[in-house]
Amino acid sequence: MDRQQTQLQLQANTWLEKQKVGLTASQKKAFIQWLNTSKAHQTAYQESVQVERLLTQFSEHEIEQLNTPKPKRFLSTWAIAACAACLMLTITGYQLWPNEVSPTQYTAHYKSNRGEQFDIALPDGSQLSVDAKTQISLDFNPNSRKNKLVQGRVFFNVASDLQRPFIVSTDDTKITVLGTRFSVDKKKHSTRISVEHGRVKIQNNHHLIELVQGQHVVFNELGMDVQTIDPTLVDAWRSGRLVFSNAPLVEVCAEFNRYHDTEFTFSDDRVAALKVSGTFSAVQLDNFLNLLPHVLPVEIKRENNQVIISKADNS
Repeated sequence: MDRQQTQLQLQANTWLEKQKVGLTASQKKAFIQWLNTSKAHQTAYQESVQVERLLTQFSEHEIEQLNTPKPKRFLSTWAIAACAACLMLTITGYQLWPNEVSPTQYTAHYKSNRGEQFDIALPDGSQLSVDAKTQISLDFNPNSRKNKLVQGRVFFNVASDLQRPFIVSTDDTKITVLGTRFSVDKKKHSTRISVEHGRVKIQNNHHLIELVQGQHVVFNELGMDVQTIDPTLVDAWRSGRLVFSNAPLVEVCAEFNRYHDTEFTFSDDRVAALKVSGTFSAVQLDNFLNLLPHVLPVEIKRENNQVIISKADNS
């Protein structure tokens, strides 16, 4: 990295640190102007966001080791994957960043592939964390900040703006907030909204409810189900953890399918409906499959990228 690039990255890091504390109105204006100076500024900022995101997954000791050169030192598989992910996310962020950034007018479309996650810094000060296999479109104007989640999962850290509500829609469900942190998971036949902090208003064709910190709701063909949750686990997936509480096995496998090119087949509906609880690493599918027969009455058969799960033969 040459001197000019180094200075640019330092500027990006400085803006990121200021955002953590909170930008004043004048600082927000200056940040937008800095971003709009060139695509190089936008790319540098996205790189800083991605590096910050990856470093949160290391302990202080691990970061110190990464910064300490050692002869013939071999990186762990995870570290290599993290570096590769950083490069991939940087390229992706650069390609998807809109040509012009405005504090009020902003449109963009983001799409992530299997196993791909990235963060998005929005001009209003909000932050989005996009999970794998996700599509979302943004349309901000002076009166509202609209987001259309087509599929997948996004964690929203919304900057407060009393004049412009932040709206997330998924099919017939609309979530409205002014400033809060929450996650929306849009699947083919269901939508799950989980609140880490603040309050959200949710409306669809049949219900109008409000959720507060530590609550989540699932809308599906059976209706609506509101439950109490641990708010610290709302965004566990951002750090590679999949947390399940009495979840159907078919749903658990669908979660792993976000990150692995694996086809799951069940011998019958009863096997697919077996309940699973626990916390698992999203990247360690093999460990999960090896553990499964010890906690459920099932057998696992693997053929290339296909996993067949059937009832265990106890005879």
